[in-house]
Amino acid sequence: MKPLLSVVKNWWPDTLFGRLILIWGATLLIGHLLDVAASYSTVTNYQVTRSDYYLSKDVAILVPMLENAAPPERTLWMKRMERQDYRYESRTSTGTEASPASAPRVREMVNALMHELGPSYRVSATASTNPDEQYELHVQIKDGTTLTIHLNKINVKLPWWGGLAFLAQVLTLIILTWFAVRQAMQPLLRLAEASEALGSSLQCDSIAESGPSEVARAAKAFNAMQRRITEHLAERVHILASISHDLQTPITRMRLRTDLMESGTQRDKLHGDLNAMQVLVEEGIAYARSAHSVNEILCRVDVDALLDSLVCDYVDGGQSIALKGRADCIITTKPHALRRIVSNLADNAFKFGEQVEIEITQPAAGHLTISVLDRGPGIPADELAAVLKPFYRLEESRNRHSGGTGLGLAIAQQLSGALGAVLVLSNRVGGGLQASISMPARDLKFAT
Repeated sequence: MKPLLSVVKNWWPDTLFGRLILIWGATLLIGHLLDVAASYSTVTNYQVTRSDYYLSKDVAILVPMLENAAPPERTLWMKRMERQDYRYESRTSTGTEASPASAPRVREMVNALMHELGPSYRVSATASTNPDEQYELHVQIKDGTTLTIHLNKINVKLPWWGGLAFLAQVLTLIILTWFAVRQAMQPLLRLAEASEALGSSLQCDSIAESGPSEVARAAKAFNAMQRRITEHLAERVHILASISHDLQTPITRMRLRTDLMESGTQRDKLHGDLNAMQVLVEEGIAYARSAHSVNEILCRVDVDALLDSLVCDYVDGGQSIALKGRADCIITTKPHALRRIVSNLADNAFKFGEQVEIEITQPAAGHLTISVLDRGPGIPADELAAVLKPFYRLEESRNRHSGGTGLGLAIAQQLSGALGAVLVLSNRVGGGLQASISMPARDLKFAT
């Protein structure tokens, strides 16, 4: 039983399309085979019934002829009455009948012969020793001679074109099954693609609300859900924008009042707190708006030029950073979102580490990887996933120069999803952090 389950598991498709094809195709094929077997059995039974019927009629005609014919003529009559399914032989005795035949068919044939010939004739049956025959029927005629009837094995011969017709039926069955499953799966595939697009970018085009009632209902529900998500995100941005606008005025007033204070430690502390509040508000707005980066138009981007420009900006700002490797390819993506991802990762590296590098991995297997590396303290392995959540920080302090706002990596993570890319954090050997963003193969267009 276990080997059988293992074989089934190895051959079991991973996709729903493949499983439906296998199940429906196997079900219809088995049903077709059973139908062919039933038809063959019906034809065979009909042939046997017809043979038995004509045998009893032929014997009822042959026996009186043999009784009235001279011995030389009997052989001629038996030859004329011979059929494909049985033949006749005249014997002086039946010999030893040690193994009488008792099959239902034989009993019915014996009864039919006795009914046709009458009670004055003795009829018996034995199993045949000839491999091409099934049974032997013995009829003792009035002169003491025994008429032996040899029953041949009935083989229904199929026409030569039967195999081709069956193969054509099987191929037609497979093609129609594939077409039917494909028609049934297309709405589900469209829904899956739309869900994937919505999951990565939080926005996607509405899907057609057509087809069978169940499919149209699912499409309608999905479009309604998408609209609610879009409205919710828009409302979130509006709320944060309103809060930012309302906070700008009191922060500005507090900064003016602080400027009127005498110089001292308290003034410097208040300035620091106000600056931290301003940064927190600005980055909160940036995180909310990052969910709408899908509104940016896709365009062809030279990755090497984009990263070189970003590195030059850091160098002009007095930061020490190096660019290693080349992509030598053009990708179709959203350049501002990609630039924001890499800059956020670089800012995080400058904040906590040193020896910052941006490394481009040569595209392999249709993937392009951009990594930002540093030689800082790294991140505990059990918190690598948690730091990608908004407002999560490894330090309890809200000092921007140590703990930050906890939104830089979260924004990079959210923008990566909008680009269909994957952001992965890992600790480097020898200390430090490596943040890698992997661009999917479908976006790559290699330069010539």
